[in-house]
Amino acid sequence: MSQIAVICLLSLGSFIAYIFSVTPLAVYTPQFIALISIITLILIKRKSYLIFSIALLINVIIFTSNGLNSPFFFLVYFLLFVIAFQNPPTTTLSYSLILVILLSQSLNSYTSLIPLISLLFITPLAWFIGRQYLDNLKLGSTLAYDETEILFWLTLKFKTGICQIIDSASQLLSQPQLSPSQKQELHHIKDSAKNLLNSSQKLTQEIDQKNNEA
Repeated sequence: MSQIAVICLLSLGSFIAYIFSVTPLAVYTPQFIALISIITLILIKRKSYLIFSIALLINVIIFTSNGLNSPFFFLVYFLLFVIAFQNPPTTTLSYSLILVILLSQSLNSYTSLIPLISLLFITPLAWFIGRQYLDNLKLGSTLAYDETEILFWLTLKFKTGICQIIDSASQLLSQPQLSPSQKQELHHIKDSAKNLLNSSQKLTQEIDQKNNEA
């Protein structure tokens, strides 16, 4: 799902929750929350729509319990961090601005101004943490790709080249016209190649073992 689609979907959930809270239908809040909870359980394996369902549920709870003055307002912070860990930073920022606009409608005192200001401060923090998380995921993917390339080179190209050197050295050693010094040098080349081959096999095993442990 594209970034714009995610923002639109999350914003739609907030608008639905806000409109529901200012209509006479708000008296059916418990039933509506139960319905959203059932939908959330149904969508639990579809992550792209699951976050929308969770956001809708949290927004309904907050908007129907007096918005900025809601005792459940802290759930917004958890929602923003969940969104930040799963989406690009701009998605978190855009959705936070929409929440600020909608929640500002319930601003009726200096006390209710505090949660709104805290939301403005928590948004950059969620953006920063989300960015760091996504950068780490990208770095992990790059390292995994590089690791795969190294294993491919060790198991195929390097091993094939070393085996060819060992075979060529063995064939040359079978030639009777070689002098003792030449044979000694070929033995040295062959032994060095075998040592390199053994080292590469040990390195491959160590990388495989670390991948399995990870």
